[in-house]
Amino acid sequence: MNTIILSALGTGAYREARYQSEHHAEPVTTGLFAVALHRWHPQAEVKLLATDMAWKSANGDYVREHHPDFERVRIPEGRTEAEAWELFGAMTDAVPLGSRVIFDITHGLRSLPMLGFLALSYLRVVRNVTIERVYYGALELTPREEGALTPVVDLTSLVGLLDWAQAAKRFQDTGDASLFKPLLEMKRTADYNAVSRQLEVLSLNLAGNRGPCIPDEAQKLLRVLETARRGSLEAHQQPFALVMDQLEGQVRPLAAPADDPKLRLQAEYALMRWYAGRGHYPQAMSLAREWLISVRQWHELGRVSMNEEERERINDDGKAAMKALQDGSREALEALPVHLQTFTRLNATVNRLRNDLMHFGFKEELTGARQIAQKVTAALDALPDAVRPLGLELDGAAPQGSA
Repeated sequence: MNTIILSALGTGAYREARYQSEHHAEPVTTGLFAVALHRWHPQAEVKLLATDMAWKSANGDYVREHHPDFERVRIPEGRTEAEAWELFGAMTDAVPLGSRVIFDITHGLRSLPMLGFLALSYLRVVRNVTIERVYYGALELTPREEGALTPVVDLTSLVGLLDWAQAAKRFQDTGDASLFKPLLEMKRTADYNAVSRQLEVLSLNLAGNRGPCIPDEAQKLLRVLETARRGSLEAHQQPFALVMDQLEGQVRPLAAPADDPKLRLQAEYALMRWYAGRGHYPQAMSLAREWLISVRQWHELGRVSMNEEERERINDDGKAAMKALQDGSREALEALPVHLQTFTRLNATVNRLRNDLMHFGFKEELTGARQIAQKVTAALDALPDAVRPLGLELDGAAPQGSA
């Protein structure tokens, strides 16, 4: 795997300094920080981002004379948006697939350090590039005394911000919490190890359609998050403090105690909205179908259970009512209470959508993908009015980012 030192060459007069890195015992005296990096990483290939003006300056002459093995990467001045994109392209072209990069922001002009960091962030994803180190030779922090050492600031840990952002985005969009695990789990932070484990459990339940378990696991996650708030974070974990509020906002509507069937029904409705809001329409409608059985069970018996015979009986009653609706048997349908007539119509809609989705549209009349999304949203929007006469209020039972 290639290692590349990606640095910059400017037009200013570089003052010599004795650079000292915490990772390397040997100080290096030079005016161009890339020289020190090359001394510390002799196996690496040095590439200097340089404009035409910089390359024609005394700095360019110095590089050509003393370090002819340093490769120049031609870049524009970056004065316009078009030039900024050209500069981005030059940097990305300079870093081959799978490379390891040591990025030096010491001599970067204007927006060059920011553009370089963004380019490398992009390359981490699309070209499997590893950002090994990010260095800044802090000339302005050199003590005012003869022979003083100039500190080298290692900014590599800030690359972790990208990982935290990606992990939070992945969980927000899909429910997959796997990217949090390597960021949270550390030997000295037991509270955050617990958060990592519970995030993983909730994520697996969301992906595995474990509907009855999700309110419990969401409740547990809220508890470990609360405990973690009172603990301490290691330096690299600080970004998680900003993520916790977002996590709680997404998870709280999905949580409910095991001994309150009404709250659990509300949490399961929130879960349907959560699935639909992320385009998981088969899961949303499959859960809706089971949920409607639970609502009838709760309405009739005051509880919800997983007893198969009991749920099958209620399901059979629903099927008989839907058949009366489909056959146009006005007499059979009107024999139902008014509130169950509305419920039955919506139940029929949910079942049709669920069957269409679970059979991947292998039907004579294929419903278009855009229509599926619209119909699922419409069905979920209709559920609160359909179950309100049965004593179940759903207002406000929806998580952040729901449909």
